[in-house]
Amino acid sequence: MSVSCHLKEFSWSKSEGSLVDLDDGSLTRNDWIDNKENELHLKSHWTGEFKQDTPVSENLNDWKALADALQFSDLSRYDLNALQIEKESEKVAYIMKKLKEICHTHRSTRRFLYELSVALLKLDCQGLVARITQDTVIFTAAVKLGKSWRELAEKLARLTKQQIDAYETPHHGKNGEVAPEMMWKPAYDFLYTWSAHYGDSYRDMLQDLHLALDKMKNPVTKQWREITGALILVNCMEILRASAFSMLDEE
Repeated sequence: MSVSCHLKEFSWSKSEGSLVDLDDGSLTRNDWIDNKENELHLKSHWTGEFKQDTPVSENLNDWKALADALQFSDLSRYDLNALQIEKESEKVAYIMKKLKEICHTHRSTRRFLYELSVALLKLDCQGLVARITQDTVIFTAAVKLGKSWRELAEKLARLTKQQIDAYETPHHGKNGEVAPEMMWKPAYDFLYTWSAHYGDSYRDMLQDLHLALDKMKNPVTKQWREITGALILVNCMEILRASAFSMLDEE
């Protein structure tokens, strides 16, 4: 089952939290980013210690554009030259590190994932936002599930007890069992492996995961509403992007 996205059904007002009527086709790039900002607020606290440096530094080849999108106006090419950073990927990684430091210092008001995603949307890098969203959902689901990942694994992939044990064995402690606080690790290993079969079909993966979580005996989705925001986000990005970044946009 897939979700069909329509602008009028899935576009949220940042200021009012209500549906926005976009039938007049007048969506501008700023409108689009505002709508995405509102949905990104739903998942802005997901990051924790989960790192998103790699996909961005590997796929973004313009550190200056990223710095500008993050409003790092005080950062110049001379700063990077002084640090002897030469590769473009290393420069992007440095920008990411700087953002992390700022968000850590002001963690009550700044959110790394939120600010990074909004910056990438401004750069028309919705593919990277989708990748980051997918990776973050997988990580967060693993943490929230704990030992309940076994039930989910049975629903998603019909894993046998032996297969479940194979995921957990590498994470056994001295007592021969996985500590409760470490149970997210086999859960993550399973979800990462399972999601890989979807390739670039991140919408289908998130939809199937959402449905399976809903069908659990004690659905984590009752308290974890942000996953619905993520599903809306990835299903809206292309159609909203097509309007917001049109060559005919007269912003």
